[in-house]
Amino acid sequence: MNVLKAQALSKIYGTKQSNVTYRALDHFDLEVEAGEFVGVMGPSGSGKTTLLNLLSTIDRPTSGRIEVNGIDPSLLRNKELALFRRRKLGFIFQDFNLLETLSIKENIVLPLVLDNVKVADIERKVKELAEVLGIAHILDKRTYEVSGGQQQRAAIARAIIHEPAIVLADELTGNLDSKAAKDAMESLRRLNEEQGTTILMVTHDPFAASYCRRIVFIKDGKLFSEIRRGTNRQAFFQQILDALSVLGGNFDDVANARQE
Repeated sequence: MNVLKAQALSKIYGTKQSNVTYRALDHFDLEVEAGEFVGVMGPSGSGKTTLLNLLSTIDRPTSGRIEVNGIDPSLLRNKELALFRRRKLGFIFQDFNLLETLSIKENIVLPLVLDNVKVADIERKVKELAEVLGIAHILDKRTYEVSGGQQQRAAIARAIIHEPAIVLADELTGNLDSKAAKDAMESLRRLNEEQGTTILMVTHDPFAASYCRRIVFIKDGKLFSEIRRGTNRQAFFQQILDALSVLGGNFDDVANARQE
């Protein structure tokens, strides 16, 4: 089943009146099935951030359409769209976006509190997730009392606790060291493989990308190529490096790519 479907997405910045326009995305197609773990990679300026902004409903396409679970967000009114975004989408950011005034647990359960979920259900869900993500021992701590890696795993928990249709991740290992990045990606892998969480992740990092099952490469706003992972993640890592070298462009992370 298609969880996400993007058809002929284009995004043009600027106006015809000024004669200065920039086409960030050009008739881009993408489908994500339930339970997939898809990575999006491309050189700087390739359109991957624009794509994520459109899929997350932060921005609207110039043309083309998006469907999440069969619903076109562009047809929703502001209140409906806010509710749709809160219930159907999960977000993981590079800088965690946790609230410092709340404990780790309070940050994680925020989506359920906003939806008036019963306290008993909230407690059960946060306990289960914290165990899976290895953060049960820090639930009562504040964000500034834990490491960046623990903050990111808390952010992952917050993104999926309400069981969204799809989780959208933006450079989630960007602020993490090698150990924390591996822990975060292992957490995502487990959630994907064991709980069937559908994930789409934009990343520069070949190491992080090697945890995906499929990688879509963008260049100049268009689909450039696509590769799928076999059983060997290390072999897939090498495939990703090879694909990036063919793709060209500016990849600062490739030379310093993390390996196990």
